[in-house]
Order: sequence, then structure tokens, then C-alpha cells
Amino acid sequence: MASPAPTKSATHAVAPFEGEAIWFNGALQNIKLPGKWSDDALSLVEVTSTQGRATGLHTDPSHETFYVLAGEMLFHVDGEEHRAEAGETVAIRRGVPHAFLIVSQTARFLVMNAPGTQDRFFRAGGEPALSRDFADAPPANLERTLAAAREYGVELLGPPPFATDSVRETSG
Repeated sequence: MASPAPTKSATHAVAPFEGEAIWFNGALQNIKLPGKWSDDALSLVEVTSTQGRATGLHTDPSHETFYVLAGEMLFHVDGEEHRAEAGETVAIRRGVPHAFLIVSQTARFLVMNAPGTQDRFFRAGGEPALSRDFADAPPANLERTLAAAREYGVELLGPPPFATDSVRETSG
């Protein structure tokens, strides 16, 4: 008699400061819910980053929702800017050009993507975090980021659309 097919757990629980940790161009990505668990319906990543880190202007193949846990961020979405502080949510439809900048000394936020393939993009464009100390963060790797973007449908449109003196590091 064949053994039954493995079943997925009905729940997925991750303790604070746990999860798969990845350095992605200077930001610590902590995968709380990989897309694979939900058959790619959604993914959830906790991100911690430092002041002056910005993304380049880009589009994503998924709807992307940010929930700011601590700190302050500046979002540029479809030509308009929006500041978000702890407790605020910013949702961006798939395909809409956007970027963000960390305004406070540090920021910690959740990023939910639907469909949930963004964690694969972070894995492909980053590297495992052997330490969660920012002093140990590896340098950004633009070549790896570009390859991951091509593979996972992230379209890089240009540099961060923020004042150049406010941007210290760019991811993509």
C-alpha cells in the first residue's frame, strides 16, 4: 500500500525575530510567510533597514502592501509622495511605478505580496544572513539584483525618485 501524500500544515507560525533571514542590498529581509506555503497566494516579509536606503523606481508583478511597524518611510507611487509612520499601511497595485526611502534612523515594516512570489525574488537577489547585524551586511550586488528582477517580473524603471542627498544606498 502506498503511503499517503504529504499534507501541508493548516497553520504557519514564526516567532519574533525568527524566519528565513536574507540580506538584500543592505536591508534585512526576514521571511515570515513564504509564498510556497499558500500555493503562491501571498507572502509576508518583515524588513529592517537604515536611513537613506531607497529602492529604485520599479513595478512589481504583484499587489504589494506595506505596514510600518517602526520608523518612517517616504513612498513615491505613480508620481505622488506619501510619508508613512508606524501604524500606517500603504498598498500599491501591481504594475504601478513606485519606490520608497527610509527617512528615520531605522525602519521596520511588513511587506505582503499577492501573489506571493516576492520572497523568491529576495532569495535570488540576496544572500542568506549569517548575522542580523548591519555591520555584517554584504555590499549590494546589482548584477544579482538585475538577474532576479528579470526572473521574477520586477521591472526596474530608473533610479530612486528622491532628493539625491537623502539617498545613501539603493537597492535596484
